[in-house]
Amino acid sequence: MATEVLMPKMGLTMTEGTIEEWKKKEGDAVKVGDVLLSVATDKLTNDVECDTDGTLLKILFGEGETVACKTVIAWIGSAGEAVPGVSTASAPAAASAAPAVTAAPAAAPAATVAANRAPGGFVLATPYARKLAKDKGYDLSQVPGTGPNGTVVAKDVESFVAGPKTSPMAAKLAAELGVDLNSLNANGRVMKSDVLAAAGKTAAAPTAVPAAAAPVLGSNDEAPKKVNPLRRSIAANMANSWHTSPRVTYTHPVDATAMKDLRAKLKDGLKEQGIKLTYNHILMKVVAKALTEFPDINSSFADNMLTHHTHVNMGLAVSKGDGLIVPNVKSADSKSLAEIAKETEKLIASTRDGKIAMEDMTGGTFTISSLGPYGITNFSPIINQPELAILGVCDMVDTPVVRSGEIVIRPMMNLCLTADHRVVDGVMASKFLKRICELLENPYMLLV
Repeated sequence: MATEVLMPKMGLTMTEGTIEEWKKKEGDAVKVGDVLLSVATDKLTNDVECDTDGTLLKILFGEGETVACKTVIAWIGSAGEAVPGVSTASAPAAASAAPAVTAAPAAAPAATVAANRAPGGFVLATPYARKLAKDKGYDLSQVPGTGPNGTVVAKDVESFVAGPKTSPMAAKLAAELGVDLNSLNANGRVMKSDVLAAAGKTAAAPTAVPAAAAPVLGSNDEAPKKVNPLRRSIAANMANSWHTSPRVTYTHPVDATAMKDLRAKLKDGLKEQGIKLTYNHILMKVVAKALTEFPDINSSFADNMLTHHTHVNMGLAVSKGDGLIVPNVKSADSKSLAEIAKETEKLIASTRDGKIAMEDMTGGTFTISSLGPYGITNFSPIINQPELAILGVCDMVDTPVVRSGEIVIRPMMNLCLTADHRVVDGVMASKFLKRICELLENPYMLLV
């Protein structure tokens, strides 16, 4: 009996995954432990291993398709075994060999589904198949589906649109005017005029324009390509944050002399324990302490309800490839500086190795983003939803300042706090930022 392969749920917050690559193809023999495919989530790409021996009979969703968790994405069984509602790997060859019904029993239901659909009516299809059909200007009701229960998948659309070639403008117009491109008897490439004629409209006569004046759109552009799931997630989250939080950024300079001295005195002792102490670790400890004094900032806000978080789960933005991932140290407010340093470095290593767990990236209550190593002296970080604030850390710059009536050189560093003004108004944000600076300039206050 054939076994289902489901889109795995790899974390409490995961609702869907994108198939990045199939490591096996239909008809391949597989065994327990073989990597079957790689699945990309908002933050991670994970390999999915096979949990049964057999033959990969059918792949239901192609690479690049986004599928809900626990959805059947493939079938594994004995070679030649029938798959419920889906043609077997050998069926396509049999179907092409002869048109007789007995030669391809599994292919008939899909064709019948397409034939019986009302033009423009609802069609059971995967999201990616819908997008593909829309981009190409095709009516999904005319596409035979080979997925479960006649579902139209990407492969069906690809196969269907392999007929007449269509210009981008013609495809766009066909989608807008409801014209079935397959019904057009165009010689060669389907053009804008063919679609307008089918829609009962006449294309306006082109106005003569000197060749030099005619705009050539995209002449200096490469073909657009879909960005990876991480970048798509960042884009969606940042757009959501931008439209959700009325944000204000507050900047406060801090004298980093005491912080540098603290690190210098502690780093050798911690190094013997295998811990590399950085300024970020000290900042995380200090900010966690300050957040316990400002519980409204260590909160979430939704539906006019403010939820205070019992502990500070301190996130640190970590670069990975062309994006950022924010793992967080759970209960940082109750951990020592050494514990924060050790756990943070472990999370950073796991992030850059692609082995970070979903649980390590969820549940954060506050985020620190440091651009100091890149020489940035001021910036406005965007809040990591559903948090209410984020702290931007800038470069330390030797700066002449006045101390006790004398001009001296001190390592000054700007801290930039972006806060959600729905909850964190200017006074609260200013007091919180001032408290962080007080603790950094006199870290002995952490002991009080």
